[in-house]
Amino acid sequence: MAEYVKPRGTADLLPVDTAEWQYLEAQARELFSLYQYREVRTPIFEHTEVFERGVGDTTDIVQKEMYTFRDRADRSITLRPEGTAGAVRAFVEQKQYGGPLPVKWFYYGPMFRYEKPQAGRFRQLHQYGVEVIGVDDPRVDAEVIELGHRFLSTVGVKSFRLEINSVGCSTCRVAHKEALLTHLAPVVQELCADCQSRYEKNPLRILDCKVDRDHPRVLTAPTITDSLCEDCRVHFAAVRAYLDDLDVPYVVNPIMVRGLDYYTRTAFEFMEDSIGAMSTILAGGRYNQLVAGFGGPDLPGVGFAGGMERLILARAANGERAEDGVQPFAFVLALGSAAKSPSVRLLQSLRATGIPADADYLGRSLKSQLKTADRLGARVAILLGDDEVLRGVATVRDLQTKEQRTVSLADVVAAVVAMRDPLVKAVDAERFPGNETNNQEGSQ
Repeated sequence: MAEYVKPRGTADLLPVDTAEWQYLEAQARELFSLYQYREVRTPIFEHTEVFERGVGDTTDIVQKEMYTFRDRADRSITLRPEGTAGAVRAFVEQKQYGGPLPVKWFYYGPMFRYEKPQAGRFRQLHQYGVEVIGVDDPRVDAEVIELGHRFLSTVGVKSFRLEINSVGCSTCRVAHKEALLTHLAPVVQELCADCQSRYEKNPLRILDCKVDRDHPRVLTAPTITDSLCEDCRVHFAAVRAYLDDLDVPYVVNPIMVRGLDYYTRTAFEFMEDSIGAMSTILAGGRYNQLVAGFGGPDLPGVGFAGGMERLILARAANGERAEDGVQPFAFVLALGSAAKSPSVRLLQSLRATGIPADADYLGRSLKSQLKTADRLGARVAILLGDDEVLRGVATVRDLQTKEQRTVSLADVVAAVVAMRDPLVKAVDAERFPGNETNNQEGSQ
């Protein structure tokens, strides 16, 4: 007999898990919309050139981690490993640069990378992210970073830290590349095979190598901040000043380069050490040359992306987990064959009125059905037996107070609504104190 199991590096998200995911997705949508970001949805797969051009053909993602295949027309197709390249491709292809700028987008969805699975690292992962395209103002860099800071704080991650750097521009990098090549030349043969290749093509990538990042010569390499041009130096100083204005704490990390080739100027990472080696939970930066690289106008951009799996680990480390909010308010107990049809109509009426309701379909005993109602978290049980059907009534029981009364079938829904409404108002008053008073004042 064949054994059917999920592919390595993927996860089944059961209802006990999806409550956490739904909570985080809702929080992201609400907060990003508050900052005037609108959702964009791009294909899960793109032509491979989108990522080779966007992410960079010297990155680990492109060289080692992409899921790439030939389709039936022999075109090279890749499952998206990250979100920015596809978003920028859509921005250019759909000529969004012809409207008001900047364009502010957010996205959410699955990404795919062929990596060694471990805690917080999956081959099918999920990312949320934001992009701002069309403006180079350092205030926007600060807004994006502050938004990431606020989102993490909002969802209960308390112990993170923010590291920032400037990776300069094409002008800065010429001088830095020369200094880096000179510094690393004596030890090139000691570096891994990938870094020996990077030395010729893109030596900046050596600073981000997982194998050689602790090599003494790499640790003492000249930083890009030592080679910043005047424009980049002024821009980075302004970003830091705005973060100070916004009371967003940060540490400058001069050796941070990020793992994607499209970054220019501002780069940043939010770190959460309690989740283990995969401590980066949200990261991003500026990409001023990417839009033009896709054939669009010379427009700058900045954004971030965060991993859902790592965010959930970080929330757990901070004692946070969303509870499953799907539970019936009413549970209908059909006892006897004559009660089945009326119970079906009663369920429909309850749901049509907005009452979450469920029922037993296994024909179990009254005691077993009441246990099921209690286990599911129902507040009200509606008992409908053959005798009640003949008399045109039902028994409505409050499962918390144990009080019960007999109600005509025509009045059952109204009775349940009357039991629910005071509870809803009490919850609303607790969540939004002062609303009742304000509403009263507004009606005078």
